[in-house]
Amino acid sequence: MVSDKTSRFARLRLPASLWKPIWTVLFPSVLFPLLVFNNTQEAKCAYVIIVMAVFWMTEPVPLPVTALIPIVLFPLLGVANTKLVSQAYANKTLMMFLGGLLLAIAVEQCNLHKRIALRVLMCIGTGVRWLMLGFMLTTMFLSMWISNTAATAMMVPIVEAVLGELAREQEFREEISIDNINANAPSESLTIESQEKIPCDVTNASKDAVESSHVSNEDNNTKISQSTLRVALLLSVAYAANCGGTGTLTGTGPNLVLKGLYESYFPHAKDVTYGSWMAYNVPSMLLCVLIAWVFLQFFFFCVCCRSIEDSKKQNAIKQIIVCKYKELGLISFHEAAVLILFITLILLWLLRDPEFMPGWASLFNSDVKIDDATPAIAISILLFIIPAKPRQFRSSPPLLDWKTAQDKMPWGILLLLGGGFALAKSAEESGLSVWIGNQLTYLDSLSPVAIVFLLCVMTAALTEIASNTATATVLLPVIKQLSLALDVHPLYMMLPVTVTCSFAFMLPVATPPNAIAFESAGMKTIDMVKPGVVMNIICVCVQVLLINTFGMVVFDFSVLPAKSNSTFETTNKTALSSLSSSLQAIFNFTNMS
Repeated sequence: MVSDKTSRFARLRLPASLWKPIWTVLFPSVLFPLLVFNNTQEAKCAYVIIVMAVFWMTEPVPLPVTALIPIVLFPLLGVANTKLVSQAYANKTLMMFLGGLLLAIAVEQCNLHKRIALRVLMCIGTGVRWLMLGFMLTTMFLSMWISNTAATAMMVPIVEAVLGELAREQEFREEISIDNINANAPSESLTIESQEKIPCDVTNASKDAVESSHVSNEDNNTKISQSTLRVALLLSVAYAANCGGTGTLTGTGPNLVLKGLYESYFPHAKDVTYGSWMAYNVPSMLLCVLIAWVFLQFFFFCVCCRSIEDSKKQNAIKQIIVCKYKELGLISFHEAAVLILFITLILLWLLRDPEFMPGWASLFNSDVKIDDATPAIAISILLFIIPAKPRQFRSSPPLLDWKTAQDKMPWGILLLLGGGFALAKSAEESGLSVWIGNQLTYLDSLSPVAIVFLLCVMTAALTEIASNTATATVLLPVIKQLSLALDVHPLYMMLPVTVTCSFAFMLPVATPPNAIAFESAGMKTIDMVKPGVVMNIICVCVQVLLINTFGMVVFDFSVLPAKSNSTFETTNKTALSSLSSSLQAIFNFTNMS
């Protein structure tokens, strides 16, 4: 009877492929009647934001497709016109990101990132602790410039090669131990009576038996440590990739969301430049990675610290890395040219407007502001002009061909960022940001430090189940208005929340590096959750500490930036223009009289 009910229920259930389109239509339709009871601009904007936030978390359609919703709903609901919304999808922040992505694709195409990674590993020791540190520092550095996913995917085969060498060494040791046991089998077959006759003496055979059993026990421990070591090394790579993306503005999406929103809200304030971002976040990134390195040793290496202490194993691992580096051959012109352009772009970003000296941008027309997007696009154009093989000039491809750029370019992240900027712009225009800020003023009973800590904890929990970029897009406009309502510098709250969006260490679905490590290690979800919870707490505490110490030195939080309300400014300009025209007409009429 129960089975019949179950079968009827199973027949009534819709196929899984139909739930996504049904949810895509059902959720906005159920939520829409709320606009009938509150048909204000703020409610309309909130409706679109709620729909997009839920879609970003449940993913009934791809994230970039959800990011296009503002172009449809905001004009139809009368929140903002199509021109205003569409402009948010192609601003200077997106152009800077586009240039950085093109250079990262060129680095991957010529295998320059693999050469850098292997070179760093060759310079660091091959003991278990130093090997992990080498993997983490290399992954961290690469993820600062290329995508976190690409950095992790490149490091995993190297980790697998090292683990494979350890497995071969383990098999060799097992064969030796088995041979020893077989050779000592006759001496081990002594009867209990004969052993009782020699109560105080220990024969050589019994010593060999004890030694062989000791070797066997060590081998069993090593078996356990092999699987543990795999999990530890792959988790270290994932952690380093997530932390490394916070080091530069182009390292990950949430960083660019902050830059774009901050400059949109406060156009007359001091920009968040590439140099100022690195001055604050590189120390933070290094501190988080070093703490993760120490933590993983305490968490895992109590079992497997003896795995790679043998000098023979260390030499074997070093030979693997050296062989892989030799396989790359001598550095080619292609790699050297991309490396030079890579260094040039970083220097142009850092020296555009440094605070301690006039930047190169001051050499040009002072009335025209040059932003980080200009050198990024300039270097990107050179990638399509400079030949990769100058000796074969006529038939040589460029450093980066357009087909490769098209195939490897993550176009979806550009749309995702644009959708976030459109949401923020419309929330500002509709007055929703002001309304939310006024509702949150009751938090003024808490200290700013406590508020930042609570916001970071909430962000760390949300980013485990939602996209990092989507999390930043939804939270940052609200946090901006909250900071203004509490008379706190917006960067004081927005910056640590933005960085915390990348601290997703607990679940495999949180970030692609987590998923890659989870799949490669064959671990269970609980194996990632246990250390991930501790890492989340540690990194949040690091951010709260640094924003209240080092952050106050890099960014001047004592002076609040001037807020720009585009609607208010447009109205004032129109009124002043009308008043000026009226006064001019009166003045002309008086002169004629």
